[in-house]
Amino acid sequence: MLSVNRQSISRKKTILLAGTIGILALLILLILSLKFQSETVRQFRQIQSTQNINTVFYDIDQKPFHVIRGVEDRKYVKLQNVSRNLQMAVVAVEDARFFNHFGFDPIRILSVIINNLKPGAPIQGASTITQQLVKLTLLSPEQTLKRKLIELFMAIALEIEYSKSEILEFYLNKVYLGHRNYGIENASLNYFHKSTEELTYAEAAFIAGLIKKPEGYSPFVNLKKARERQLLVLKRMRSLEWITPKEHLAAVNERLLIRERRKNDLQIAPYFVSHILQELKHRYGHKMIYGGGLHIYTTLDSKFQEAMEEVVKRRMQQERSFEEVAGVSIDPATGFVKALLGGTSFFKSEFNRVTQARRQPGSSFKPVIYATALTEGIKPTDVYWDEPTQYSRLVEEDLEVYEPGNFSGEHLGPITVAYALRTSNNVVSVKILNEIGIDKLLSRAKLFGIDLPGKRGLCLALGCGETTLLNLANAYTSFANQGYRNEPVFVLKVTDSQGQVLEKYDHQQEIKTISVETAFQMNRMLQDVVTKGTGQNARISLASGGKTGTSDLNRDAWYVGFTANLVTGFWIGNDDNTPMEGEVGGKTPAKLWKAYMEALPQIDYQKEFGINEDFEDYLICDNSGKLATAWCPSKSWYALKKDEVPGEFCDYHSDDETVVNICRSSGKLATRYCPTTEIEAKRYVVGTEPTKPCDVHKREERYIPEEHR
Repeated sequence: MLSVNRQSISRKKTILLAGTIGILALLILLILSLKFQSETVRQFRQIQSTQNINTVFYDIDQKPFHVIRGVEDRKYVKLQNVSRNLQMAVVAVEDARFFNHFGFDPIRILSVIINNLKPGAPIQGASTITQQLVKLTLLSPEQTLKRKLIELFMAIALEIEYSKSEILEFYLNKVYLGHRNYGIENASLNYFHKSTEELTYAEAAFIAGLIKKPEGYSPFVNLKKARERQLLVLKRMRSLEWITPKEHLAAVNERLLIRERRKNDLQIAPYFVSHILQELKHRYGHKMIYGGGLHIYTTLDSKFQEAMEEVVKRRMQQERSFEEVAGVSIDPATGFVKALLGGTSFFKSEFNRVTQARRQPGSSFKPVIYATALTEGIKPTDVYWDEPTQYSRLVEEDLEVYEPGNFSGEHLGPITVAYALRTSNNVVSVKILNEIGIDKLLSRAKLFGIDLPGKRGLCLALGCGETTLLNLANAYTSFANQGYRNEPVFVLKVTDSQGQVLEKYDHQQEIKTISVETAFQMNRMLQDVVTKGTGQNARISLASGGKTGTSDLNRDAWYVGFTANLVTGFWIGNDDNTPMEGEVGGKTPAKLWKAYMEALPQIDYQKEFGINEDFEDYLICDNSGKLATAWCPSKSWYALKKDEVPGEFCDYHSDDETVVNICRSSGKLATRYCPTTEIEAKRYVVGTEPTKPCDVHKREERYIPEEHR
């Protein structure tokens, strides 16, 4: 009996001693951890704040489309945006008691020690997720007892400072998963082309399985081992009863589509991105852009961007006399830039031909002139004579004579303002500018967002003043948006790597360029350009307006068109300014516009122009500007206010008379080579008018400069 009591007392003493030692050990660990805590947390915070994280650009649907990689290819994601499937898979295979320990797992440590003492048993590790985070962030990878003890103390220090959710978030964004993928979001995007919040159990188990040996379990290195590791993770999740038997079976049988990383993944719209970076670098600096983990939410619509790139790619595969194409799409109601292509290859040339290239827009600038004219009281039905006209001015004490010519070399006689715009008539455009004055044009053009060099003179009517495609396309938004435009918008929001908002777009005040009435009439006039004028190659099933443009010697060709909720401009040309053969704005640029619009999802742009009840349609003669009769050879529907309607029917045309331009010297049809003083308009009975051109005045007798179309 005494012996039994002694044994019992001895056992109690042993237990008490062991308990005391354990408590002392825990106290020592706690004291040492507290000693480490302040410095550990300070170092950890500093490293987290400077952690190399990718800067990610998001489109209008908040989907990533472009990544600027730092030294480590990493995309930070908040834990709330990580699927529970992935969180469970990682914790199950790496640290099943993560939510129950305080930085280290004594049970697991004891289990590993016992296992490692067995002969032939594979060496196992006992590091918790918190310890792994310490190793990845604060310590070198060396394997010594001293380093392991420091790791343990630091792990406890982090557990004191941060919650389990925060530690798990840090870990998931820090861990390396093979093939330059740092963090689970980057791995998910590159292996499965989807965000972590969309991962299935099978996909989550695959990614979790990579943590132990990222390259060794890579499906591109050893698919069999990758599959075995995935099954092990799923088995572990099932044994912990974190998934049901049914979920386990479905995950095991799920077929995974694993993509090999492509060089250009998430590298679309580089010209769009480079334009944004020019501004962001000034505000945030190089270090924040390249590795600071910014999240940049933009106005880009990936569907529009892909459509634009595809139609340009197809055109560049055909025969051509130009090497570069640029395009841009803008939402007229907001100014949001939905697509931008600054050239045919960003890798060959980073020069942005939408925002940086200043080129002569040719006749695609004429809508700004005509809008100014309507604002100054000129009406669409007003008639101007298309005839040889000379203008002179003193330039540095020399008399300079300017005589604009039409692209066709012909003159049409009397035509209306609306008809002149539709046919891109140069002579009448210059006459209109001469009447309203260059100063009035310069002031109005500024409202449209275009700065013009006033010293260029009357050739401004033909687009000799250089501008960018972005500014020109943005000017056209006024015709689709009832006379208002917005400054182009590229960025909606910028956040740091932790989701803190650094800047946010606020709705801007619209800029009034022209009145609602003028915008409505310009809209209708530009629709006629598409249906009956120089822009017919851009005609689509939906009502649209637009204008062609070709600069001197065919060096530039443009088409800017618009529907009710989208303005798009295309430019083609050569960087060295060499002329193109057979190219004008109504050819390739107009065809590109049509192909692009037809490639877009119809739901995104299928909206009709509104009506204005102050206007009614009247059939007008395009020559006399009066109400058309049956004998008018060219007549169109004009949108006019009731007080603007002509009070007379056309008396210029009848069933037996016509008017033509005659050269007095020859008595034959006037040509572009006849002196202005020799040309007169004469009325003839139909069938008796001259039909042969003047043969008195020859081409070589005087120089007529080539003009813009």
